[in-house]
Amino acid sequence: MTIIEKNYGWSYALTPRSLTTHLILHHAATLKATAEGIHSYHLSLGWAGIAYHYFVAKSGEIYRGRPENMRGGHTSGMNHCSIGICFEGNFEIEEMSKEQIKAGAELVADIVSRYPDINTSQHKDFGATACPGKNFPFELITMKEEKQGGELLKEKTEPEEWAKEAAEWACESGLFLGDGQGNFNWHNSLSRQELALILMRFNKLLNENPA
Repeated sequence: MTIIEKNYGWSYALTPRSLTTHLILHHAATLKATAEGIHSYHLSLGWAGIAYHYFVAKSGEIYRGRPENMRGGHTSGMNHCSIGICFEGNFEIEEMSKEQIKAGAELVADIVSRYPDINTSQHKDFGATACPGKNFPFELITMKEEKQGGELLKEKTEPEEWAKEAAEWACESGLFLGDGQGNFNWHNSLSRQELALILMRFNKLLNENPA
């Protein structure tokens, strides 16, 4: 994981942070953003500069914001004890790219490894805001995956024990497509088109095997 360093001009001296209990995730709430653009905007508000400690671009590039040991300005009432990450995009109206999810997960995992007791939260957990948006993939980004050979392990794909029999029946009956190689991720949500395909196949199965 590479952190791209930026040289910001702060409008006044930053305050060191001695307590770190929370990691708080945000979105930029705009379709396109840059670390420099956020810095300029926050300066215009009379702040010291970019309020987040990290900025994750849609490309998967990770930029340094405020130094990690300095107090941020991203979450009212929590800046004295938290690290803030901002993700480019508006996840009220768009989905996050795989590159951005991967980068975000690696960054979160790195921070958690250095602060094992840290509580990873969303901005909306601390105030009246939708940030980081209804489509923000919080579970994917905060999944506590162990590292193996320097790479993140693949997300869990096996069904839970209580659902195995039904999952095996669905596979044997041809109701699910999988990835074309017989692999299924039973923890992903269904899209409407996938549901339509399952219903069509189930109806065909009923017609071929009437009671």
